[in-house]
Amino acid sequence: MQTLRLVEQRPRELMALLNRALLDATDAARRAQFTTLLLGALSREPDGGLLVRVAGGGHPAPLVVRTDGRTEPVRVGGMPVGALAAARFVEAEVRLAPGDLLVAYTDGVTRARGGPTRLEMFGEARLRQALASGAGLPPATLIDRLLRLVDDWLDGQVHDDIAMLAVAAE
Repeated sequence: MQTLRLVEQRPRELMALLNRALLDATDAARRAQFTTLLLGALSREPDGGLLVRVAGGGHPAPLVVRTDGRTEPVRVGGMPVGALAAARFVEAEVRLAPGDLLVAYTDGVTRARGGPTRLEMFGEARLRQALASGAGLPPATLIDRLLRLVDDWLDGQVHDDIAMLAVAAE
């Protein structure tokens, strides 16, 4: 990825290059190996906001948390990287005003099974509700709070990977 960034910085185009590099580096027998990811680029705006360009490769859509508690998905979609030569990737652009957050997460968050039945998924609705109730918190505090909520939901059960990243406009 670092080498590819020397020749391309635009997220969607970089993802297409990575897809081609992964396909070229693997033989047909191992072609079933692929990954999902988000790639982004940030640019600061004069008012302190951020312009964020995000490309998706089969990864859950990040969520924007506005200062008033509204949550909005960033529709990036796209196909997994390294799976198909003709894969299509989608890029979206979103503006974060000062105080807004962009939160990216792995599907291990929404697919975490637990709760009263120990079988119910944490789900996107529960994630969005938790994000909305934490609007205005510093990014690290909000992520810590979310990780605790998911951990409580799991109540010690085995789970898939769980990762989150928050980007804030200040």
